[in-house]
Amino acid sequence: MDTQREGAANNMDFADVLASVQKMGSDIIKPAATSVDADARFPHEAFDALKQQQLLSCYVPESLGGMGLDIRQVCRICETLGAYCASTAMVFAMHQIQVACIVHHRGEDAFFGNYLQELVKNQYLLASATTELGVGGDLRSSITAVNVTGDQLALDKQAPVIPYAEAADAIMVTCRKSADAQAADQVQVLVKKDNCTLEPFTTWDTLGFRGTCSLGFKLKSTGKAEQIQPAPFADILAQSMHPDSHLVWGSLWLGIAQDAVDVPRSTVRAAARTTPDAPPGSARRITDVAEVS
Repeated sequence: MDTQREGAANNMDFADVLASVQKMGSDIIKPAATSVDADARFPHEAFDALKQQQLLSCYVPESLGGMGLDIRQVCRICETLGAYCASTAMVFAMHQIQVACIVHHRGEDAFFGNYLQELVKNQYLLASATTELGVGGDLRSSITAVNVTGDQLALDKQAPVIPYAEAADAIMVTCRKSADAQAADQVQVLVKKDNCTLEPFTTWDTLGFRGTCSLGFKLKSTGKAEQIQPAPFADILAQSMHPDSHLVWGSLWLGIAQDAVDVPRSTVRAAARTTPDAPPGSARRITDVAEVS
């Protein structure tokens, strides 16, 4: 198959993926969205459905068992989810950012290659702990250091926010690469939930995104030294985390904005059908929004 025909086949396959996301959005995700935000609860219904469709591994290369979608396609999924549930879209986006950090920075490391295969099989959900008390929100500065003894590691971090930490299967944690390293000499560690304790100590009312369950935690973990990513965090942040974050976040916000327009538009249309000779005054506002967009 030549490149052009192969690209067309991939687009056809992605059209099916997007159709399945739209169906689960209307059937499962949107009906639960109100209670997810009102009750500040994790959107379990949405992620059960996403896992069933193998979408948590959609960015994992096909050679490792994933769908092998590119970042543009992941953004389309984020946009689609944003129209049904803001929290679901945000958690999905943040998870895919961490998947991208592993995909692009695993090098020849056997552990992380194998972990991606496990993620495909088990549909693991990845969270991220980049914030830390005492650094003023600077991602490129850490107080916590990972301590390595032989092939074992230990770390202890106070993070003012770790979204959906209690629902995640693993957390990617930034820290100094050793006790004598500079604050900006950082690595990222894959902390498995089974070897981790989380003690909540702060809360955050994330208006519109309450389902992300973005609490602060004192995180303590032990594990194997192989769980430390081989690439410096500076490279991971600059080459993957930072650019991918803006792409997927911008996409889900577009989906949220589109839904914010579609809801009143449908209301205005219904009112116009009732009184066709006297359209509601709000119809003009909807027209103005359509012209701007």
